[in-house]
Amino acid sequence: MYMSKNVKILLDKIYLFVYNNFIMVNSNLMTIEDLADYLKVTRRTIYDWLKHNKVPALKLVGQWRFKKDKIDDWLDSQTRLS
Repeated sequence: MYMSKNVKILLDKIYLFVYNNFIMVNSNLMTIEDLADYLKVTRRTIYDWLKHNKVPALKLVGQWRFKKDKIDDWLDSQTRLS
C-alpha cells in the first residue's frame, strides 16, 4: 500500500502526540527497573515477587507496570503485618 510522504509525517506526529500524552497520564506507572530503584531491591527480587503474586502489578502490552500509590499501600500493609 502506497502512503504519501505527507500522510506518513502526519501519522508520525499523531503517534508521538498520543504516546507522549499516554506517558504523561500514566507517569505514576513504574517499570520493573523503576520499582527496583524505588524499593532498593534487585530486579530479580521484583520478578520473584511477581511470580508469587506478592506485589500489586499490571501487565500492559506484555510489560509489567506498577502504580506508585498501590505500591505505597502495599508497603504500608506489609509494615502492619510485621
